[in-house]
Amino acid sequence: MQITRHINHTGRRQIKRSEVQIELLEDREVPEFRVNLKLDNSNLSPEADVYVEAYHRNTSQRFEFGTVAAPIPPDETKLDQIDLSGPTLFRVKVVDNSEHIGRLIASAEGISPRAEEDEKNESLMIFRSAPDMGNLTWKMAFEDEKPVLCINSRIPEAKSQLLGNPFFQALILPAAFREVLLFVCINDELDEEEGWQADWLRFANKIAPEEQPDDEDPHIIVGWINEVVAEFSNRHHLCDHLISRMEEQSHG
Repeated sequence: MQITRHINHTGRRQIKRSEVQIELLEDREVPEFRVNLKLDNSNLSPEADVYVEAYHRNTSQRFEFGTVAAPIPPDETKLDQIDLSGPTLFRVKVVDNSEHIGRLIASAEGISPRAEEDEKNESLMIFRSAPDMGNLTWKMAFEDEKPVLCINSRIPEAKSQLLGNPFFQALILPAAFREVLLFVCINDELDEEEGWQADWLRFANKIAPEEQPDDEDPHIIVGWINEVVAEFSNRHHLCDHLISRMEEQSHG
């Protein structure tokens, strides 16, 4: 349901990325979405209304999601009123419509949704907030279980930022993906038939324009890895999401 009432932005609090998970369902005639809300209601009125807004450029579509005390999704979340030619981002708004009609008391902007396949792909890598990294923002660590993407613990909400912030995703994930594939391809002692290495190569071959070349020439290997990373970035619209966030902030 689309909401048109005026919203007063005075005195709002920022909703953390860890409080909102949005999944985009694209494998249907009209895309839909699901939302998992875990709002910290310690400073929010239980009766305040919750809205989720999908948008791209100058088009948007809002949905009622019940109240803080009882977040209830609408019967339909079809995205049939916005421009779908580019990446869809989301806003979450908590609005006081009792004593102060239309007063925005909490919000989150520019939330990137997760595709249905993201949860499976995320299991290929562990995300960890790591101390003692000085001014290094992130690094890869390779353990027996699977590769670990370590984010400097000095960065507020490091893990949720990586999962929900287009800046973090666009600037970190392709480089991390490339580093893992390089580690797998150039390390002769690794078992490419079992374990996490095999999982990564299966995933890479699944999305790559061509299968992994049977060649030890580093130029050919690096060229294939670059193609895989480019296709991964295209599938997740990483640059598009980054540009949309930048445009949003420039107009805000």
